[in-house]
Amino acid sequence: MQEEYTPQVEQPVEEMEPQIQPEVEPITDDSFFQVMKNELNRDAKFSEEEMAALREKFENEKVEYANGDKETQAKLEAGVVQTGERMFNAEEFRKSLASNLDADSGIGHSPTEKLANYTNDMVNIVNGNNEVSYKDNMPGYELSDGWKSFNEIDDLVKSRYVDETSKSSIQTLIEDSSRQANDVQKGEDATFNYQKEYNNMLEKVIETGDMKSLATDKIFGNRVFKDDLMKSIKMGKYTDMGLTEAQVMELDPTKDGKISHEDAAIITSSILRDDDMLKNYLADYYTKAMEQNYYNNLSPEVRKATQTKQNLDNESKAPTTGLMSRPQLSIQDEVKVKGGVIRNGKFMAT
Repeated sequence: MQEEYTPQVEQPVEEMEPQIQPEVEPITDDSFFQVMKNELNRDAKFSEEEMAALREKFENEKVEYANGDKETQAKLEAGVVQTGERMFNAEEFRKSLASNLDADSGIGHSPTEKLANYTNDMVNIVNGNNEVSYKDNMPGYELSDGWKSFNEIDDLVKSRYVDETSKSSIQTLIEDSSRQANDVQKGEDATFNYQKEYNNMLEKVIETGDMKSLATDKIFGNRVFKDDLMKSIKMGKYTDMGLTEAQVMELDPTKDGKISHEDAAIITSSILRDDDMLKNYLADYYTKAMEQNYYNNLSPEVRKATQTKQNLDNESKAPTTGLMSRPQLSIQDEVKVKGGVIRNGKFMAT
């Protein structure tokens, strides 16, 4: 009996030789999405190498099948079916993964940020540079941190998706703050209750949501917390993000009193890794967005009266909350929300 040939795509993971992945240039978000698009546009077919391996395998088995008993023939027939199913499933998974990671999926605007060390893994699966291997008859791939099944890879990808629930909640809160401002009449107290809204944002959105998504995804307009945080640190305007000078200097890796681009990147990463610190800055960031929209949507008369009152208050005590005392978060993007859009800081019904 001739030794049975097993194509590499069917070899158990325990028997496979370590695969040497080809060197690839650093993946950008654009090139990542292009790989996914190319795969979705590709006609699903097997390579010449795969077809040659199959021909050799089945040529070898043809003689064995002709000379074999019924049990041997049944075993060989089952092997043919299994080979076909495995090859089909591998092709189908590549298409499915590309669909789950393309520009229209839930992965967000920056897949390289969201996937981090898994970025090259996903690209190598989709473009065919990584081949399927099997553990206990279960298909999967060897990734940078070990072997994962198809299902585990799917779960990993979807765990990095944009937190649409929290995103919707924040947009609703911003919309509500605009509506509340429109209802304020001249002579009424128009002060934004920052502490109340901050606590609500922290407890009902930030602490129950995906903070990684809230920090790195576009939650309203084209604004990204991480980008704004790093920019504010570089420009010395970190108080706009709720940071004090002492906190920034404590996180400064060089301790030289100067914040370089590299320092700002390290400080930002440190904050994003500290959940206790991050949740408070996220709550402050999104509450300020609500606050600015609130004040921007007050009528001119009410806004003027509010500013006059705050100016008088500022003469007698240090400001703590309100229009004149809170750092301003410039919101110039158009944000789609339920019932309309927020354009240049003003809610417009549609």
